[in-house]
Amino acid sequence: MIFWAMFPPDFLTQIAREHELSPEQEQVFVMRVGDGRSYDEIAQQLNTSPDACLKRMGLVYKKLNISGNSRGKENRLRSVLTNKLEQWQELKKTVKKNLPQFAPKTQSAEAEPVPVRQKPQIYQNLPARDYTAFFGRQQEIARLMELLDADHAAHLISVDGIGGVGKTTLVVEVAYRCLEASQKQNQTPPQIPTFEAIIFTSAKQNHLTSIGILPRLTRERTLRDITREIAYTLDCGEIINLTFPEQLELIRQKLSQIKALLIVDNLETVEEKQNVLAFLYDLPPTVKVVMTTREQAVFVPIRLGCLPREHGLELIQHEAQEKGVYLSVEQSQQLFQGVSGIPAAMIYAVGQMAAGYLLEDVLAQIKQPDGDVARFCFAGAVDPLRGKPAHYLLMTLALFLQPVNRDTLAAIAFPEADPNACAQGLAKLQQLSLVYQQQGRYSVLELTREYAAAELAAHGEFAHQMRQRWVNWYLKFSEANGGTNWKEWHLGYGDLEAEWENLRTVLEWCMGQNRYADVCVIWQYIKGYIHVRGYWDERLEWTDWLIKAAKAAGDWVFAVEVMSDRAHTLTRMRQQSQLAEAENLLQEAWCLRHHQTIPFQLELATNMVILYIHQEKWQQAQDWLTEEETLLNQVSLPELEREQQQVHILYYRGQIAFAIGNYQQSQSIFQEALARSSKAGWQRASVAIQNWLADIALELGNLEEAKKLLDFGYPIAIQHKDKMSIAFHKASFAKLEKCLGNLAKARSLAKEAAEGFETLKMKVQAERIRRLLSTDNG
Repeated sequence: MIFWAMFPPDFLTQIAREHELSPEQEQVFVMRVGDGRSYDEIAQQLNTSPDACLKRMGLVYKKLNISGNSRGKENRLRSVLTNKLEQWQELKKTVKKNLPQFAPKTQSAEAEPVPVRQKPQIYQNLPARDYTAFFGRQQEIARLMELLDADHAAHLISVDGIGGVGKTTLVVEVAYRCLEASQKQNQTPPQIPTFEAIIFTSAKQNHLTSIGILPRLTRERTLRDITREIAYTLDCGEIINLTFPEQLELIRQKLSQIKALLIVDNLETVEEKQNVLAFLYDLPPTVKVVMTTREQAVFVPIRLGCLPREHGLELIQHEAQEKGVYLSVEQSQQLFQGVSGIPAAMIYAVGQMAAGYLLEDVLAQIKQPDGDVARFCFAGAVDPLRGKPAHYLLMTLALFLQPVNRDTLAAIAFPEADPNACAQGLAKLQQLSLVYQQQGRYSVLELTREYAAAELAAHGEFAHQMRQRWVNWYLKFSEANGGTNWKEWHLGYGDLEAEWENLRTVLEWCMGQNRYADVCVIWQYIKGYIHVRGYWDERLEWTDWLIKAAKAAGDWVFAVEVMSDRAHTLTRMRQQSQLAEAENLLQEAWCLRHHQTIPFQLELATNMVILYIHQEKWQQAQDWLTEEETLLNQVSLPELEREQQQVHILYYRGQIAFAIGNYQQSQSIFQEALARSSKAGWQRASVAIQNWLADIALELGNLEEAKKLLDFGYPIAIQHKDKMSIAFHKASFAKLEKCLGNLAKARSLAKEAAEGFETLKMKVQAERIRRLLSTDNG
């Protein structure tokens, strides 16, 4: 890059000033253009990264209106600067020629540049930006700019959010953009408001930095502090010798004569808050006031949530590069999730890693209730709540992974549900941005949950009583919204779905505490739901625990039942190892069948039939169907239950006939089964039978009949979110489309079906349908 050396440093300095380059941008510009250095060399000189230098140079191109790709930009910049250099040198000669004859021809006079238009005087005391790049928040910035516009009626504006979310950073960034626009006189973009004074005051007690918490040594905590800072910034500090009422009057007069932006940072820690607010309300309309606060204010609000993932990952990578820390994409994502998207915590975490800590150690430390992040983000807000309903509600929310409704919280947080205390407490938590409410359900950030969990652990007696209420509530909820007849669909499963993660947390906590009786009750009511929804990993994990616990307790009645439940899931997964385990479980359960009733033995025999069908042992499956019929004749059952058992027997006889290729016989058996299931009102069985009849129709070439049957059953399976039924219907639709010659659609449906089977761990079934993808014929 030797060609850059033709440009004199004083010429480049003038260009930088004319185009409003920041000091950082000017450094990169001069070293790149004047010295011809590479970005690596510049980065080493400035103790930063090459990427940071590239970004600064990119802003230089933008300010000099140079566009295009990287190589083209440099050529255009050279051309522009060459033209400007010629003009600059010609102007220097003219100035020199017109100097008075008695002026000494010194080197300094010769080199003196042409005077540059002075920036207008803007009163301001903005703090230095504590960041080298700003990420995201474009909507919030645009909204704040809109509110700051002189034509907008908003006078008092609040930016609220949890500690560390970036409220001050956002406001300072906007203030600097307004300052830069104000200094450009008539060059100001119309969308950026301009001011004659920008005044910053802060009651913040400390800063969370990459090296920990640092105290803020100067604070504007009172109304007198704020007015004094205003006076000094407006260059009228002499008024502080007057009485305070006189000071207020003169400040109002001064502010009424100029367009001013007043920033009040950390409103929640301001003393004499009512007096401060009264002063702000009374300011003249020429003043725009922006307040940052953790409390949701009644002014025109801008609410900051966590940084979106995309921008959070950009911030993490930027900080890592600035501090010389390597973070992989996976580690960046782990860090983002671990700090719940709170920018201050991201910066702190990367700083700690730069100091030598491992990522896992930093994340563990962040979650400590006495750590820097927790103290900065939560302690100031939570400490005043102790002993009040809001604090009890916050600790209760630590138990909920899913948003929860207010009635549930009230019933669990307090010995006697108190709707008023709950409403007031939740309102206070929302005001402090500790809790978020959407559609009547309440949730907290993961980092907030960690802090609340630590608070809960420190309040042992409350935790003990509250957890008991928690378990009792979900026992009743399971009974009300689950069902012991897991063979049929339940529309009430919608309520279970809304609370699933919370209920799952209760169940696993009870397992960890060896609360066997509570686990048994919950299991009885939810096992149908988790089968239909495809939570088969959970079924296997929990049945393993329950079988061991039941045997240890000598509860053979329940042990046999859970063995059958576990085998039921394993057989549907159809891999050889799983079928072998299912066979062992069913044989053990059959040996212990005397502990159970005849109706349960019928279910056990059915599971044996299913097992041998999947093992393609047709005679053994037929033998167990005969055993099932024998048992059915030995017991007196209500008519509805007897009809359902008959449907079972017919259903699996039809499967066997289909498997051996006897489609006419299979069709006849399934049609009888459908008539019986319809009579019994057994919708789930009816839909499954019609799916089989559709497959038979495809084998017999009755495509129209197959489509009719599938079109009827598929929407019902979707309605009930039965993952296995949905996957089987998609597989049948794929076969239908293949028969119709729609190969692309067939492959697409087959792919969806295979993915559905995969989520259920039905690998054998997934592989069968995938074969449809690998061939266009047959």
